[in-house]
Amino acid sequence: MAEKKEPIEGWPVATGDYEVGEPKNPVAVSSAGGHFKDDAIATLLGAGVAIVGGDKTENIGLEKQIVNIISNPNIRFYILTGPEVPGHKCSASLKALHAGGVDTESHKIVESPGAIPFIENAPHEAVERFRQQVELIDMIGNNDVGEIKAKVEECVSKDPGAFPEDPMLVKVEAEEEAAAEIELPLASPADPFMDVVNDSVEAIRYKSQVLARDYKLSMAISKNSLFGIISGLLLAFVILLPFIYWALTGVI
Repeated sequence: MAEKKEPIEGWPVATGDYEVGEPKNPVAVSSAGGHFKDDAIATLLGAGVAIVGGDKTENIGLEKQIVNIISNPNIRFYILTGPEVPGHKCSASLKALHAGGVDTESHKIVESPGAIPFIENAPHEAVERFRQQVELIDMIGNNDVGEIKAKVEECVSKDPGAFPEDPMLVKVEAEEEAAAEIELPLASPADPFMDVVNDSVEAIRYKSQVLARDYKLSMAISKNSLFGIISGLLLAFVILLPFIYWALTGVI
């Protein structure tokens, strides 16, 4: 029988739109932007799901999922189901996070298609623990309870037991959540993109200097060309002047 561990007391540790089953079950299910009916939830919980619920944002929403999973080492599989959230792309962002992690400087989920995919409240260690602890299973867009239940049962059949490390507690306080919901869309994205803005400004400045230089060179070439033409005409006139005088007077 697979070895199990006690999750953090009071698990789940983060509030959210979810239903909880047996904490020692190995599977978590995300319904993304949808919501299962009560009978469907009961079916999934009975099949071996520890927690099932939705997610509406690709930042604080993902953070809550991360901290709830790493605080329960018994969860080893995470099934993504239900409709994707337009714009936020929560499920796709979670897939990107699981595949590539989070940039340690910008806090942006690597290659996430979401609008504001910044993990600000969950530390890097928590993200890495999440990536190591669970196997991600992509059933995005699938609402068929029978198919999802079958996948849950498949996961249960190959349950490797609890993650070898102790449960990790990361608190996302109510104040932090409120601040994240208000400030994250407005302030945080600016920092990660400042380097891009600065690079663009430098590129524009450089191109402006190149254009100015090319213009000056063109003007100089034009002036030199005109001066050369006039000088050539004057020189030709000076050379031809005796012949013109001879032609007019008949005297050399």
